[in-house]
Amino acid sequence: MDQLFVVRQILEKFYAHDIDLHLLFIDLKKVFGSINQKKLLELLASFGIPKKIEWLVKMTLEGAQGKVIVDGKVSNPFVISRGVRQGDGLSATLFNLILHKALKNLEQSNTILNRLTQIHGYANDILVIARSLPALEAVCAEINREAGRVGLVINPDKTKYVRFSASTS
Repeated sequence: MDQLFVVRQILEKFYAHDIDLHLLFIDLKKVFGSINQKKLLELLASFGIPKKIEWLVKMTLEGAQGKVIVDGKVSNPFVISRGVRQGDGLSATLFNLILHKALKNLEQSNTILNRLTQIHGYANDILVIARSLPALEAVCAEINREAGRVGLVINPDKTKYVRFSASTS
């Protein structure tokens, strides 16, 4: 709810001053299934997570197997080497750490009021607000690169662009 309030306040301020904004609502593809487990474990260490927790997370990821039922027949077990378990309470926290890592290098201090772009992340959605289309394109390319480094992929079919303007032209 706080994110919505912040975005609404930004839009109202820029509308009142007749300043255009460009918004890109980025959706990430299959976030829980695409996380690179090796990168995740490296990330835990870089955040200073205690070794015992690192070890416990590693235990939940390693050796995970799955089976699929097709036409009532159960497949042979297969090893799951990417992603985290959907529905597991720990998975959302692990994903947030991954997303934080991907966006951390892009975020600067201050807000859109005194810089060209601002990034908001919530769950598996990212909102980029920019004062110009070239600035939006540049930060989107950076997000794509940084997200790729941790195994996340932008879903172009669900990613939407909006130009917000007070003028009618």
